[in-house]
Amino acid sequence: MARLRELLAQCRFGRRIDAYDSVGSTNDVARLLGRQGAADGTLVIAEYQSAGRGRRARVWESVAAAGLYMSLLLRPRAMHESYPAALQLLAGVALAETLSPLLPQPAELLWPNDCVCLGQKLAGVLVESEATGPELDFLVCGIGVNVNQARADFSPRLGALATSVGALAGRRIDRAALLVDLLFALEAWDEVARGSGIEPIIGRWLELAPSATGSGVEVETDAGLVVGESAGLSERGYLVVNTERGLVEIVTGELVRVRRRQ
Repeated sequence: MARLRELLAQCRFGRRIDAYDSVGSTNDVARLLGRQGAADGTLVIAEYQSAGRGRRARVWESVAAAGLYMSLLLRPRAMHESYPAALQLLAGVALAETLSPLLPQPAELLWPNDCVCLGQKLAGVLVESEATGPELDFLVCGIGVNVNQARADFSPRLGALATSVGALAGRRIDRAALLVDLLFALEAWDEVARGSGIEPIIGRWLELAPSATGSGVEVETDAGLVVGESAGLSERGYLVVNTERGLVEIVTGELVRVRRRQ
């Protein structure tokens, strides 16, 4: 922990670090700390999560001492109105930029929150917020990264859908160094979002997400399945799909199939 604090001395994130051997979910711990008044940039990390989760209440498998399981508490006081939507995107951008130098080919982003390489999932993002009035009290950005898992560590449910950075790199990855690099990348893009809003974040996200434009997609939403061709992101940061009935902006959903243009 002393090494981690030293490496993060110049980073706005991680001035306070709450580290655990085991928790239910780092996001749940960060939300509790938020209610107790913990400061902007508070970092929660754990060696293991017994109830890690992704979007739409899906389970995030958290193999002990093999992955990176973290949550950041964010309290932007003066922020651009689009900041909450930008946070989900910028976290993905920071992930892809941090992981790509370690991988045999650059990481890609899949809407809304997955980071993949060679078609297999490496990492995911879950942003949650709390409010007691018309304005947000705080946001929590949870990130899970498969760092040193072996194929046998993944459940049959995941099968060939998931892999780890170490498995693709062919070597063991220093998790502390990876965490530090990720936090500095997050800080840099967070400053962009707080100062300039979502537009530059969308631009960079689209560069890292080739399937977000011109691909055949099927998106599962609360209102049903949306089928069409991906048409990028709206100015609010939501996925746009060109369907038989015209353009549809999808605020929340799950990309269940992607067919890239040949």
